[in-house]
Formats: sequence, structure tokens, C-alpha cells
Amino acid sequence: MFPNVKKNRLCEQLGFNHDQPYDFAVFSWQQSKLNQVSGPYIVYRFLAAALFLSVVVYCGARSNHPEYWLIYLSHIGLILQTLHLILSAALPVQLLLLSHRGRVDNNTTLSKLSWFLYNITNLLSLVISTVFWAVLFVPGRGLKDRDVLVHALNSIMSICDIFISKRPCRMLHFYQSLAALGPYVVFSAIYWAAGGRRENGLSYIYPILNWENLSLTVPFVTVGLMIGLPFVHGLIWSLHLLRDRVINCARRGTFDEENDYQSRWNPAFVLDETSANSATVIIKA
Repeated sequence: MFPNVKKNRLCEQLGFNHDQPYDFAVFSWQQSKLNQVSGPYIVYRFLAAALFLSVVVYCGARSNHPEYWLIYLSHIGLILQTLHLILSAALPVQLLLLSHRGRVDNNTTLSKLSWFLYNITNLLSLVISTVFWAVLFVPGRGLKDRDVLVHALNSIMSICDIFISKRPCRMLHFYQSLAALGPYVVFSAIYWAAGGRRENGLSYIYPILNWENLSLTVPFVTVGLMIGLPFVHGLIWSLHLLRDRVINCARRGTFDEENDYQSRWNPAFVLDETSANSATVIIKA
């Protein structure tokens, strides 16, 4: 697809290798002590995790039909986001313990899992909020507190966290969202085929996943997974780009392309300047 692509660089960008472990445990605007976890950051992480854990418990306890609670993608996304925030709170603590022992591992299992959940929950949050408020929400029925907690707070948290944390985002990581949405689409089809019902007796979980109406569901799922997911991930990557360039400008007074933080830590496809004549394309780390 790309001429003379360096396969080793491509594999790196598809994976979770990152040589700046403290990027997962500091504020994005932190200028001094870049390799040191701050107390306020740990407090922020634990408060965010506690908030979403409370939301999960509250929404689950208030459900009139708890036996159907886990069939909905919005609730699964809320649980995944809560798990992500819990691991994000544990990650800076792990770095503190490792640094105290005199060693810091750039690629721990915890950091990889945390990064994976970060990627999929950011995308899931935006997709869930957009579909709910644009397609599923009926204004005449009134606004419930759980509508806001499950379908708005998730995206607010994701967007705020992008600008607060220093976590990297890679364009090629869009494929990871398929790990969450792909299995859910398969589950919805199996649930329908097995005779599963919603609490109101309908045979489909969501109208846009009505497997009795294949002329609607199949095109929606195909376009959503093949085009929608990369597009939304691109928007999320753009927010990371905006974050880093705003911080770059604030520090230097003007945008410095040679020292662009974005091109180093949140890579996209970049032309290799040393091989411009041969139009070699590499993946910048």
C-alpha cells in the first residue's frame, strides 16, 4: 500500500512499545521533572476511578431489569472505561515502586493493557454518546440522570483526559477498537438468533442492530466498522495533536516544527526527509 515501507517501524506502531514510560503517569503540561510522578496526578487518577466506579454501582443498582443490564453496549463501555481508569490509577503507583527499586520498565504488562483500554474506551465513549443522543434519545420522554451518567459523562471524561494526561496516541491503533465492537456485533446477532429479548420484549438490542432487517443492519455495521471506526479514531488522534501543539506553542511562544512533540510521540505517516528523493515513507516513532 505504501512504497518501501519499513516493516519494522510498521510493527512498532501497531504494537505497544513506547520508550517514555512516564508519559502514562504525568500531566500533559508538566514541564519540570518529566520523569517524576506528582501527587496531584495520582489524586486525579484515583478520583476519576472512584467516580466511575460509583457510577457503575449506582446505575446497576438503579436498574429496573438488572438481568438485561449487560446486553447493552453503553453499559459494557462504562465498565471498560471504569477498568481503564482503575488501571490508570495503578500505573503511576507501579512506576513509583519500580523507580524506588532503581529500575523502570518501559513496557510493563500493566502499561500495555492500560494503553489498550485507553484506545478502545476513548472511541467507544464518543461512539456511544453520538449514537445515543443523535439516534436513540427521544426528547419527549424526558431526561434521566442515568442518560447523562452513561451517555455523556463517558465522553466528557475521555476528552478531558486526553488534554490532562500525556498519553500518546497512534493512528495505526484504530484496529484495536475492533476488539470491542466486533465481538459485540457478533454477540448481538447470536443473542437475536438464540431468541434473546430486551426487557420490553423486542427481539433486538438496538434498532440499528435489528438482524430481522438486514437491509439496514448489514450496511450500517459494514460502514461503521470499516469507515466509521478509523474516522472516529482519527478525530481522537487529532485531539492529541491539538493538545501537544497547543502546549508546544505555549512553551515556545510559536510552533516549532523541528521540535514538534506530536511527530515524535503521536505518530502518523511521515515522509522520511533523508530519503525524500526516493519518496520513502516511514512511520515516525
